[in-house]
Amino acid sequence: MRNHRDLLLTIPLVCVLALVTPLSAPAQTASTSQSAAPSMDAAPAAVAPALSAKDIQGLDVFGSDGQQVGKIAKVNVTDGAVRNVEVQSVGFLGFFSKTYLLPAEKLNKKGGRVELSMTSEQAKQFVK
Repeated sequence: MRNHRDLLLTIPLVCVLALVTPLSAPAQTASTSQSAAPSMDAAPAAVAPALSAKDIQGLDVFGSDGQQVGKIAKVNVTDGAVRNVEVQSVGFLGFFSKTYLLPAEKLNKKGGRVELSMTSEQAKQFVK
């Protein structure tokens, strides 16, 4: 009988803790972003986060003109840093696809895709 009573008292406590914990997390993020804002004013040049191979593998690649170039088929890494990527174009029914070797400096991950700092036509000049 005592075990059931202890269990009944523990369940509401766990539920309350589960509800309170996520509410405190946004307050910490908001204070972090507010404290980071003044330092960004001091340094106007924003540094893009380094790309990691596992984050971009298999993502669709789009040019600055919004046209899809293809999908990342292989990420080439040297000394732990992404050097370039092999992008496989879509082709027609699996035929006529091409592979482009694009430098990492031209890549920028935005959401669930990679955007290039060049148009899709310029990217197609990097045929492997």
